[in-house]
Amino acid sequence: MGFTRYHSLQEILDAPQMEEYLQVFFSKDQLALFPKEMRNLPLALVEHELPSPWEGGFFQVVNQLLDAVHTIQDITVRNTRRCISLWDQETDWTLEKERQGGRASVFLLTPEHTQACGQTAEQSIKRPAVILCPGGGYEQVCCSGEGNPMMNYMEAKGYAVFLLRYQTAPARYPAPQEDLALAMQYVREHAQEYGADAQNIMLMGFSAGGHLCASFACFYKEIAQKLSQKTGKQIAWRMLRPDKLCLAYPVVSFLEECHEGSFAALTGADESMREALSIEKQVTDDFPPAFLWTCADDDCVPPSNVKRLAAALKAHKIVHQLCIYPSGGHGCNLAFGNSARGWTKEMLTFINQV
Repeated sequence: MGFTRYHSLQEILDAPQMEEYLQVFFSKDQLALFPKEMRNLPLALVEHELPSPWEGGFFQVVNQLLDAVHTIQDITVRNTRRCISLWDQETDWTLEKERQGGRASVFLLTPEHTQACGQTAEQSIKRPAVILCPGGGYEQVCCSGEGNPMMNYMEAKGYAVFLLRYQTAPARYPAPQEDLALAMQYVREHAQEYGADAQNIMLMGFSAGGHLCASFACFYKEIAQKLSQKTGKQIAWRMLRPDKLCLAYPVVSFLEECHEGSFAALTGADESMREALSIEKQVTDDFPPAFLWTCADDDCVPPSNVKRLAAALKAHKIVHQLCIYPSGGHGCNLAFGNSARGWTKEMLTFINQV
């Protein structure tokens, strides 16, 4: 069954294991926004009755809910997407693995296989690929706003899109970066199956996910060496270098005007790691082309973060574009309802040229 606005939240939750899946792809906090007395009403009615926790209407919450539900059904009913268990690629991620936590909870959500589309690998067109890394302060991975909607948008623009669910606190650095390394390796090795171009892979990170992508672009050689030692399998660093980056309102610096929550979650508040994980201090001439953007009124991750990174990229003559929009705050993802709404168009124009 394909759920729509004419269904109620309760009808959705009554689908097998849906509530547990939604805690991964939507979140408990967002489910709690729906009062119990309104859970049997059509979503189309609810979105007109409830106030939004953000700017704009409650329809944004309903949109994110339905995006999550459709993703879950792609995995569990239509079998058009898979959740690859990156630390045990012989099996897929499951709710049982989710309950185990740690590495078992890490997965890479894939686009449709060429086989599922009725194509052979030879018939499929090579599309640019993107690995999405949602934010969440290294305390959670916010798939609802920066995962499912971005996946759908980038697929509509012709990309093969992969969504990474990485480790967060109490896991510490370099656990999330190692998860991203395994994701990069998987996409490069299996690109043909998804009709993707193995030589055109972008990392797109939001907030703390932006720090994850940027730090990985700095340290992928080091990460490859650590992973090879941990897994006993040789990881070639050349397989891991991203071809380009998109960093949305990213956490960059742990030295000045930083997001202390991300620093504490990633390092356990280890003061010795502040400069080592401040990206503006770690950029080299090897850094990939990057599109950077934020909002001037971001009161969570100060815009100075992205400015500092842009200055470092300029110093190393890295091709990049910086966009700072007047308003939108933090975590506005697609930003269709505010002044930052043009970022996707500007990003695609830049990325498709580099």
